[in-house]
Amino acid sequence: MKLIRKLLYSNRSYPGRDRKVRGLSTAELVGIIVIVGILGALGGTYVNGLVTQANNNAGNQNATTLNTVTASIFAAGGDGTQGASSDPTKGQLDTSSETNCLTVLNTTGVTVNGVTYKMTPPISTAAMNTEATASKSYTFTGSGTANVVWSFTQGGTP
Repeated sequence: MKLIRKLLYSNRSYPGRDRKVRGLSTAELVGIIVIVGILGALGGTYVNGLVTQANNNAGNQNATTLNTVTASIFAAGGDGTQGASSDPTKGQLDTSSETNCLTVLNTTGVTVNGVTYKMTPPISTAAMNTEATASKSYTFTGSGTANVVWSFTQGGTP
C-alpha cells in the first residue's frame, strides 16, 4: 500500500509547476520534417523504378503476345498481304505497316480455317507507338506469306 501511495503522490505537481508542457519543440519538429522528407524522396525513387519496370514488362509481354498471334496465323495457313487488298476474313493479315497490322488484330482479327485470331484484350495503337518505346520491325519472306517480328525497346509507357 505504501508503494501505491508513493506512486500516486510522486506524480503530483509541485508549487510553481501548475502547467504541463505540451507539444513538440521546434528542433523536434524540424527533425521529424527532415526524416519524413528523406523517406519520401527514397520512397518516390523506389516507386518510380517499380513503375518503369512494370511498363517495360508490359511492353515486352505485348511484343511476345503479338509475335505469338501472328506466328499462329501464319502456321495455320494465313498469309500476309500488304495494303487494302488484304481480307482478314480470308486469312490475310495486312502487313503494310505496324499500325494496320495492329488495328486488324485488335478489331476484327484474322480468320483462318474458321478460327479467329484476335488480340484480347486489345493493345492500344497509341501506346505501342509512343515516342519509339515500342519499336516494331518487319521481316517479309516469300511471296504471299510474311514473317512479322514485333520487338519492344525499353523506355517509357508501353
